[in-house]
Amino acid sequence: MLGLLAVFMAFSPSTAFAIEHIELDDDRLGAVSQNCASTKVRLQRIQKDDARNRIHLGAQYESIATKLMLNLNLRLVKNNLADADIAEQQTTFASERERFKKDYIGYSQEFENLLKINCKTNPADFYYQLEIVRAKRNDVYYSMGRLREIITNHRESVVNLRESL
Repeated sequence: MLGLLAVFMAFSPSTAFAIEHIELDDDRLGAVSQNCASTKVRLQRIQKDDARNRIHLGAQYESIATKLMLNLNLRLVKNNLADADIAEQQTTFASERERFKKDYIGYSQEFENLLKINCKTNPADFYYQLEIVRAKRNDVYYSMGRLREIITNHRESVVNLRESL
């Protein structure tokens, strides 16, 4: 059982390509089938936690975009201090935020598909769908990392701007 969750939690950039090449032996299929009920319970917990975290992150990203980045850019333009880097970071952040939303929706839909599969009777289908979910989750994490990077760069740009004034 822990092995299956470890597979779920392990993120690899090549997951999408590896899905087609997975060889499932009888032992692994038997383990998936045997641990089906407990795996589903744990996956439902993960799904619930992910949804709560998505709401929290979405609200924070929205706040950063509107209350910080947008308001700062508007004030800079109003005071004839427009900064191209800061404006570009706002645009990039907005685009990446949209990507995060899209990636999370795709992940969530694939997760729902995973939970619909009867892992007791269809362990191979369940395992393959689990690999798809892992790849989609990896996309979400990549997007979160990009947003974090943009926020860090934006903060540095604001500090530099403040020091130059």
